[in-house]
Amino acid sequence: MQNQPVIGFEIKTLSNLFKRRLDESGLDKDLEGLTSMQGWIIGLLYRKEQAQTDVFQRDLEKEFDIRRSTVTGLIKLMEQNQLITREPVAWDRRLKSLKLTARSRSIHERVIEKFKK
Repeated sequence: MQNQPVIGFEIKTLSNLFKRRLDESGLDKDLEGLTSMQGWIIGLLYRKEQAQTDVFQRDLEKEFDIRRSTVTGLIKLMEQNQLITREPVAWDRRLKSLKLTARSRSIHERVIEKFKK
């Protein structure tokens, strides 16, 4: 039997490497308390913002395959930490579009620059 790499192990190793590099990058102050899921959400909102597309809670549920209650908790925590805001849309008063704050935009851009280096 040949030794084949296990993709799950490779992904975990790569994830650890990224985390280690970010921890060494000096971004720790702004990233303190930021979870990886919050980072993924910021990244998605940033890309959608560049494409001028609204993002709603249900979009996060579908994109990341997570439950509504989990997304609700994430959104509340991210609002408390001033990473996102919820803004009503003109065409449906029940819906709230998720928007990045200047702080989260800055964090995302600096993380991307670190990854490029």
